[in-house]
Amino acid sequence: MTIADLELGSLLSSGLICLLIVWFVKRLISRPRNMPPGPTGISLLGDAWQLFKASSNPLTLFSSWSKKYGEIVSFYVGTKPFVILNSYSIIMEAFRHPDLQDRPRSRLVEEVTGIKNGGIAFSRGGNWKEQRKFTHSVFRSLGVGKKSYEDTVSAEMSQLSSAIEEKKGAPFDPGTLFMQAISNIISTIIFGTQYKYDDLEFKKLLHMINTNVRLTGGGGSTLFLPIPFMSRIPFGMFKTMTDNIRSFNDFVDSQIDSHEKNRDRATPRDFIDQYLNKLESTKDTISSFSKLNLVSCIDDLFIAGSDTTSTTIRWCILFMMAHPKVQSRVQDELDHVVGRQRTPRLDDMKDLPYTMAVLLEVQRLGVVAPLGVPHVAAADTTIGGYTIPKGAIVVSNIFEVLNSEELWKEPGSFQPERFLTADGELIKRDELIFFSAGRRVCLGEQLARMETFLAFTRLLQRFTFKKPDSSPALSFDTVLGFARSPVPYVTSAVERT
Repeated sequence: MTIADLELGSLLSSGLICLLIVWFVKRLISRPRNMPPGPTGISLLGDAWQLFKASSNPLTLFSSWSKKYGEIVSFYVGTKPFVILNSYSIIMEAFRHPDLQDRPRSRLVEEVTGIKNGGIAFSRGGNWKEQRKFTHSVFRSLGVGKKSYEDTVSAEMSQLSSAIEEKKGAPFDPGTLFMQAISNIISTIIFGTQYKYDDLEFKKLLHMINTNVRLTGGGGSTLFLPIPFMSRIPFGMFKTMTDNIRSFNDFVDSQIDSHEKNRDRATPRDFIDQYLNKLESTKDTISSFSKLNLVSCIDDLFIAGSDTTSTTIRWCILFMMAHPKVQSRVQDELDHVVGRQRTPRLDDMKDLPYTMAVLLEVQRLGVVAPLGVPHVAAADTTIGGYTIPKGAIVVSNIFEVLNSEELWKEPGSFQPERFLTADGELIKRDELIFFSAGRRVCLGEQLARMETFLAFTRLLQRFTFKKPDSSPALSFDTVLGFARSPVPYVTSAVERT
């Protein structure tokens, strides 16, 4: 072989490698045919650099993309396609489609819990359907979300009111008390236990949940990072989240052990009892029911059933402090319809149109779950005339829907009257998708609506909430974790006489 032959071979090899590199890079940055429009990104990084810059508030970035590209936007992070749904109609079309019901994997949760495709919130396929159907049947049997459960929720609101009364008008941060009250309700459902607000173990559990909800990022993005061995990172946020999940699950395990020793199979008291009965009845069958899945279901129910609703009530009180005339009008309506002697009931809703309009406006502006929980395309799917490729992560931009200038006049202003007719009747709007939409709509929607109404009306019946004179100016800045929360604030609750 001559030197010329060697040089020719080397040249051909180099050329082939170059062609492969060009093909690979083009494949990474180019869009499959008929993908929704969106930013093109930079080489291998895709749009990760923009997301990193906007990590504290990606909602602003997504809003700018919505205005530029339209109601459905796609982008890449590395080789992974993402699709953002920015309108009510496109979210409804997508989330009703059977091929857009999966969830992305959470490697962190899988590593810590030891189960793949577990629980309710993050499970997929047949496992999700089986666990959701069972949980819904348990809720129904316990009366959760129905009028029969109203007394349980009302009793908790009375305990909350008593705890606030003990403050005697002194400034306090209401976040902890609201979290305790709402968490106590889900504790009753799952564990059959109601805690006192000064219970140290209870406070520790809620602190762990609050921390993890904050660290998960918008839409729970941190949970879905495709990084192996996250649970083994010995420092930083991943260690904190891992330690908190393990500690909470140790508590859950102790509750399950206690139920196994003390339960009466014929009269199940709560979710754990009914799940253990289900485990026995499916022992020799192929199913998704297992001890590990029980723990995962409890994790999902407890977190979803405590943080979002307590955050909603925090928004309620913040808006009432900022709009004292609105607060006074709600109280006048409550006095006229309910009075001061009895507690508000669900039957009062129809006679409290202004109060209901205020709640709707608070939830619209608060947008507690601004990006919902991400879905994954199980197959190539056509939505809005575009193709969402198999494996794409699909995110509902609920924040954009609830702040759309096309849907809401002056969307940034607090106007409860937008939900009232000229005759004062309540207007219901389908676009108020606080609890997401489609087949994976929040399982606890009815319970959350009951808790929010009974908490808000009970608190304003008993107290007037004011900004303490010595406190900082009211702020509507937010902390964006899994939920969108107001920054911590203090209030003074003046008992009404």
